Amino acid sequence: MNPGIDLASQVSSLAARFQGFLRMEPSAANPAILGWIQEVETLSGMLTDGAVARLGPHAASVDNLKLTVRTALTRLLDFNWVSPEVKTAVHGYLERNPAARQVGKYRFSSDWMSNCEAEWRETLAPLMGAPGVRALEIGSFEGRSSLWLLENVLTHPTSRLTCVDLFQGDAAKRFDENLAASGAADRVEKRAGLSGVVLRQLPPEPVYDYIYVDGSHEAYDTLEDAVLCFRLLKPGGIMTFDDYGMATAQLANYESIDRPDIGIDAFVSAAARHLKVVRKGFQLTVRKQPA
Repeated sequence: MNPGIDLASQVSSLAARFQGFLRMEPSAANPAILGWIQEVETLSGMLTDGAVARLGPHAASVDNLKLTVRTALTRLLDFNWVSPEVKTAVHGYLERNPAARQVGKYRFSSDWMSNCEAEWRETLAPLMGAPGVRALEIGSFEGRSSLWLLENVLTHPTSRLTCVDLFQGDAAKRFDENLAASGAADRVEKRAGLSGVVLRQLPPEPVYDYIYVDGSHEAYDTLEDAVLCFRLLKPGGIMTFDDYGMATAQLANYESIDRPDIGIDAFVSAAARHLKVVRKGFQLTVRKQPA
């Protein structure tokens, strides 16, 4: 048996069962949650940092698994039916598993870059080290993709990056700390707010060589981001959409999941004469055609 497949099935089972706890009677849910936490810790111990383990293109590392678990357990603390024993177990898990870990000079809680790094290197090779390159990022979280661009593509002193995000909470704090540690803060412009608002405030001119769209995953939000960003992209410029394959990579059956692919497909269809799809997988990348 492929151990990766076995681990993937365990993660799928754990995810599906957690959703079920929220629909159970407290007398049954509380002991079930205690057992679930123990299983999660056992599973986490079976994973090595960055191990692919067939967990899906966007759940490849133990960091991502732990982030998902932390989000779920933190949510539990908001329910008044959760027992004191469960709350103690949740707090214990959160203390034993810090929200973020040190990665070189940075701190991250997740790793969404490892699986796309090779593709980015190939796609963005013509821009690497070139002078005056301008990039726009929708959705920056803790800055992992921002820092990758700064360290691998936007390396010339005249290159610049614009980051659009809500910039709230712990993720925003880590973004600022990571950016300061990079030594490249002077080449980054932060724009805080909803992308649908911020993008309309930018001059409607095609000035960006590269745009990375990874904001809201609602289909209509993704479509709006695509339309607003495309007008800012230079002819010949590249735009990448994250999570295009998210729906097909789900490891559990959820009643409702975000479908950014619907918004992306709608945009690509509407703008078909003005772009060329250059890569289609978990992420989708297009090149803007000359006018």
